[in-house]
Amino acid sequence: MKGLGERLRTRARQLGWSDSEVARRAGLVQTRYANYVIDKHEPDLTTLLRICAVLEMPVGEVLGQSASVPRDEAELRARIDAALTLLDGESLKTVATVLEGLVARQNAALRAT
Repeated sequence: MKGLGERLRTRARQLGWSDSEVARRAGLVQTRYANYVIDKHEPDLTTLLRICAVLEMPVGEVLGQSASVPRDEAELRARIDAALTLLDGESLKTVATVLEGLVARQNAALRAT
């Protein structure tokens, strides 16, 4: 993935972080993360998702796709599924509560029409 390292480093700098800080936050050894930044190696999917979560950056953007609003539900569901895999138990409980609230609001709006 040519340019991956540049995008990782640019985003880290936007956040005011060094490469070693990103590595620490992602739970990676600094040398491993450095290999991604210099485009020597590519991260596996799980590692890529962790890095994206730390950098608060969509996977598509990290991979070089232009940032755009997803066009269909399947892509939105895939983004949500990917994000859910990175959450701990307490965060999952919070997400479940928020989703249940959204569903209840949607159902109430449908009943009102």
